[in-house]
Amino acid sequence: MSSTASNDGLFPRGPLLLENLVTPYCEKLGLYKLPRHIHVIILSALFYQLINLLSPWISNQFSRHYKQLSRRSKLNWDSHVVSSVQSVLLISLGYPILREVNRFSDKLFGYSVYAGDIYALADGYFLWDLYITIRYLNVTGFGFVVHAVAALFVVTFSYSPYLMYYGPTYLSWELSTPFLNIHYFLDKTNKTGSKLQIFNGVLLILTFICVRIVWGWYSAYSTSMEIIRRVTEIPRGLSLFYLAANMSLNCLNLFWVFKMMDAIRRRAHGEKVSPVQTANSEVAKKNL
Repeated sequence: MSSTASNDGLFPRGPLLLENLVTPYCEKLGLYKLPRHIHVIILSALFYQLINLLSPWISNQFSRHYKQLSRRSKLNWDSHVVSSVQSVLLISLGYPILREVNRFSDKLFGYSVYAGDIYALADGYFLWDLYITIRYLNVTGFGFVVHAVAALFVVTFSYSPYLMYYGPTYLSWELSTPFLNIHYFLDKTNKTGSKLQIFNGVLLILTFICVRIVWGWYSAYSTSMEIIRRVTEIPRGLSLFYLAANMSLNCLNLFWVFKMMDAIRRRAHGEKVSPVQTANSEVAKKNL
């Protein structure tokens, strides 16, 4: 059912022993292409955890404010550091993955090893994110556990394979993440309301609107039309889930951008308000 664009992966193939170990379980879930990428998912999750563990030492070297933060704020700070690394990594792979999926002959079931490896980096991040939200449930809240589960589910089930062609749309959302994180760091380093933060806020809004609203809604429409056109070829439950998740994420983006615009407007008038916090700043580390 899938069409293959490339047999060359971004990373070397993992141990066949590991692939053989997980294959029976993946096949029961219909994730037929997942075993080939399981090592990348595991290693990327461990990589993000390493960044999280190194963040206190690195942050203390570059900012005198870190040691003054509360435990809750330090946990959020460290998560934003991981988010920054993840977003820059995926942004740097934006053009290669876009070029790769454009070679697919099937928009619904197209697959390549190269694309699968890139999505595995995102999958590893969401796996790490789920671990963090569960471990610090009293800090993150149950809502973000649900968010992490949903994000992990959406990326993982692309290994059916399903909708890998549309993956670059959601990866492009990471273009707004560095600006969100910069806003957070400026807030925590006593630069709230500074010219730098206002300028960054303008770039944040412009980027957010372009990649998450304009491009996001157009892609949501294109994805929905393709699913509806070929709805008889895929399980109805899976189709409904993706359509609902797609619409929910895009509606949330619309809600967040209005919140951020309002907060930046208020800040420009001298009010002490954080646009990142007002717009639910945790989206900066929990992007899809």
